[in-house]
Order: sequence, then structure tokens, then C-alpha cells
Amino acid sequence: MDYHHVLVLWMCTLWPDLQLCFNFDTKNYKIFHGSIEAQFGYTVQQHETGGRQWLLVGAPFEYTGQLQTGDVYKCPLDIKSSSNCSRLDLGKLSLDNVTERKDKMRLGMTLTSNSKDNSFVTCGPLWSHECGSSLYSTGICTKANRNFKLTQTIAPALQRCETFMDIVIVLDGSNSIYPWYEVQNFIMNILQKFYIGPGQTQVGVIQYGSTVVHEFSLGEYQTTEDVLDAAKNIDQRGGEETRTALGISVARLEAFQRGGRPGAQKVMIVITDGESHDSPQMMEVVNQSKKENITMYAIAVSPTFIFRAEIRIIHYSSLRS
Repeated sequence: MDYHHVLVLWMCTLWPDLQLCFNFDTKNYKIFHGSIEAQFGYTVQQHETGGRQWLLVGAPFEYTGQLQTGDVYKCPLDIKSSSNCSRLDLGKLSLDNVTERKDKMRLGMTLTSNSKDNSFVTCGPLWSHECGSSLYSTGICTKANRNFKLTQTIAPALQRCETFMDIVIVLDGSNSIYPWYEVQNFIMNILQKFYIGPGQTQVGVIQYGSTVVHEFSLGEYQTTEDVLDAAKNIDQRGGEETRTALGISVARLEAFQRGGRPGAQKVMIVITDGESHDSPQMMEVVNQSKKENITMYAIAVSPTFIFRAEIRIIHYSSLRS
């Protein structure tokens, strides 16, 4: 019997040393047709809801949009004649805060029913998620209640990525920064190296001079491409003063609260070109950041500024923490 033809009847099978017999009904059988390409009938399970009898049928090669996710069908057993099956669209399942790969995950390859509450579980063993440049195929399972509604989705072997970071860039936009396009190109080069996405890195940018402005917040953009597009549109806001300590303080108190995720590693990257006008407060704001487990890096965009004291305070004191 082909997978794509599900024949409902009772069978009798014979083994060399053991006979297992069942009722065989040749008059009241039903045949449910499905796609050969989707492997309709790969798994089957009986299901009951509201006094109605159903047959659940796995189709692990079924498509959801452009992705070959797999799916499950429900076929009525309490109708005398053969009838069409209805797709449950379980391939739309998704996990939050994960950069997932659902193509070819083979949902419906395993299918188990629970007679106690008439729920059922189906799994896609080849569901994957991204961590940096690596791809992990940990599998995913989803539970549906007796009314075929999803109630829970889990990936039992899922582990948090090492790239699970909230990065805030503290950007000097004071009048002394020139030319601005070189600073933008420098930022773009940095952003291209981050693995930005759900469950991985997210980036926020604030710009400071005499005052501080939030350019965009953590999690506002979910892909590297979107973050790069946003960074292209950051204009220099200027300012007669370079208040780096203020920028760091606002990043600590506000930027990490705007879209920051519990458990994510906090990273602050300070990009500046000159000595700040609030340097007496520098050590205090850096120490406060260290107490909140914020890893800090300082980047001087002017070669003559590389060995100034403030860069050492921001960068090296963080590395010693």
C-alpha cells in the first residue's frame, strides 16, 4: 500500500511463530487520497473529539508557502463514504527569539496521540536554528488539543547561542567628527560582522555630542540588512561639546532597557575622536557599567587619540573586570 493511499481496515498478519489476527472488514473500508510528493500517509493516528472519530495523517514533505515544512491532515472516520481530508496548517508553528530554519524540517514524520485528553503531538526532527555561522538541527515538537489547536511548541535540545548579545553603540556625533561618511563606513563595517537575528545579536545606536539621541533601539531591526539600512540614514547631529560620560550613562540607564533581553550579554561600544568635556565623570560611569556586567570597548576614530587616558579607562578597565 502506497503512503499516499491510507486504507482504513482491520488486518490479520502471520509471523513464523506467532499469529496476530484482527477483524478484516472488506465492505466498510475508506480510502483517503493525498499527495505522493508530500508523502501523505507516512504516519497515521486515530483521534477523537466531540464524539467524532478522525484519522490523523502525517505528510512530512508538505509545503507551507515556499518552505517544505511538513504538516498533518485530519480525515473523518464517522462518514460512511470516503471524503476529503483537511490540512491543519501546523507548519506555521514558530519559536520566539530564535533564528529558525523550517525548510525540510519534516513535521508529521512522528505522530503520537494521547487518549487521556485526546491531544496529539507531532514532531519535525530536522528543524534547525542558527547560532552565528553554525546551524544546529535539534528538532521541534508541537502539541495540539482535541480541537486541533496548537497549545505548545518546544525544541527539547535547543540551547542558547553564544551570540545572544545586546550591543549598544555609543557614537560621538559632535562637531569635531569629520568627515562623517568615513565614520558611517566604519560603523557599517562593524555591523556587517555581527550575527543579527532573533536569539542572536541585536544592536541599538545612540549618538551624543552636547546631548544624547537614540537613533534606533535594541530589537527594532531584526536582520543585518535592516540594521545596515538604518545605519546608512544616521545623520551627524553635531554639538559644541563631546560629553562621552553622558553618552555612556544614557546607554547604561536607557538604551539597554529599550528592547534589552533577560540573560543576554550586554556589550557597549564607544566610538569617539577626542577628549570629552565631562571627563571627571568618566571613571564613575565606567565603574557603574562594570557593576551591571556590561562589557565595554572604546574605539578611537582619530589616530592621535589612541593612547589618551579616557580610551584606557573605558576599554582596559572593562577587560580587567
